[in-house]
Amino acid sequence: MRILILAAGYGTRLYPLTLNLPKPLIPINGKPVINFLLDKVRVFPFPVKEIKVVCNDKFYKNFLHWKKQCDIKVKIVNDGSTTPENRLGAIRDIKFAIGKTLDDWLVLGGDNLFEDTLVDFMRFVHKRKPYPVIGVHTLKDKKLASRFGVVIMNKKGRIEKLLEKPADPPTNMVASCIYYFPKESLTLLDAFLNAGHNTDASGKYIAWLAQQEDVFGYILKGDWLDVGHYDALRLAEKRFK
Repeated sequence: MRILILAAGYGTRLYPLTLNLPKPLIPINGKPVINFLLDKVRVFPFPVKEIKVVCNDKFYKNFLHWKKQCDIKVKIVNDGSTTPENRLGAIRDIKFAIGKTLDDWLVLGGDNLFEDTLVDFMRFVHKRKPYPVIGVHTLKDKKLASRFGVVIMNKKGRIEKLLEKPADPPTNMVASCIYYFPKESLTLLDAFLNAGHNTDASGKYIAWLAQQEDVFGYILKGDWLDVGHYDALRLAEKRFK
């Protein structure tokens, strides 16, 4: 298994905080968000061949500086984009970073904070191979689901639909940016890109993928936050001490 951390966004909703600092390097109680992800990997009882972080050209030097202080071996991949206008988008970044490496990939959003250790997630993954699995979080307030990709799952955990930011959410279950793509599913990534679909929101790909083959959802334990809003940052300071 290999791990890819998505960190090529520009964080425009957090301006001016992210004008000169990428979201994954924002400190939460003095610790960069991305370090919380590496804490999960550090104690993984599963072999990890490689960890990649895909970023944009604007913040490439920021990540190289961070890498020098990192105690886990990571590879920083520069996608070459320089502005929000010419960004590749999450799906093209995944393809760019994976390249031709045919292997199982755990893809994590660099701006996600969560308490789940992912150990049971990985056990769930191995039971569902060769099908993709995504992490699903259950919100206490259903109204807040309109900010995210809302998931509709059947009793077996198969995702029947994923609705991107619906005005009237049908459920309180939302997709986190935690994806496991077995090597057998990578050809579908190429098919999605070749068809000219929207590549900016990763939820669009999961929604499409769920119509092509079985995709399963694992319900995460504990808190989960997408630190894309100021209110989420303030909440993260309280919950992730």
